[in-house]
Amino acid sequence: YARVSEIFGEHTFNYRAMKEYMTPEAYNSVMDAMRKGSKIDRSVADQVASGMKSWAINLGATHYTHWFQPLTGATAEKHDS
Repeated sequence: YARVSEIFGEHTFNYRAMKEYMTPEAYNSVMDAMRKGSKIDRSVADQVASGMKSWAINLGATHYTHWFQPLTGATAEKHDS
């Protein structure tokens, strides 16, 4: 058995995964949003969702939840299969 500390966060859509599964323009836009608080446009958001879905499928996912935190203070989920 693996220790939790060895595998924690192993399947996280992190910087490396974003760089691999998104265009350079989308990656840079997301990084600007995280670092500077700039907004991303709808086409970039669609690329993030598409990249995340491809990444998850390549890891063997058959179902997933895209959980996001809207700025309204409430949570929301989008379920796809």
